[in-house]
Amino acid sequence: MLRLIIFIYLLIPSFSFADQGLNFSCTNMLATFGKKFQPLNYKLEATGFHYFDKKQNKFMIIPSKELDFGEDHFTVKFKDYELGFQKIVFAGDTEPTITMSKYDHKNNKFLDHYVCDLKREFIN
Repeated sequence: MLRLIIFIYLLIPSFSFADQGLNFSCTNMLATFGKKFQPLNYKLEATGFHYFDKKQNKFMIIPSKELDFGEDHFTVKFKDYELGFQKIVFAGDTEPTITMSKYDHKNNKFLDHYVCDLKREFIN
């Protein structure tokens, strides 16, 4: 009887679900005026914020505990600037848009604004 139960248990597939991560692909809003910009790509997971550092030529992770989260936004702080991601519903739209702003906290001014495409992915 025990062998039969074990055999049936092995035949029934087991499903496990991983956490979902968010992939952001952000394009400078000036691209709408015809300028060419490379999209910036980021990933947000439960463990942290992932980005590619061009100066060090490697992928970096900022732990989640160092991020500032709010109801409809989160902020990633770097040495010279910060990236603010926010969910906004523009006038005339029904669906929210994800935007990112690059803010220079040393000079107290915004540097660039981006619109982001969001894709949910399971974490491997």
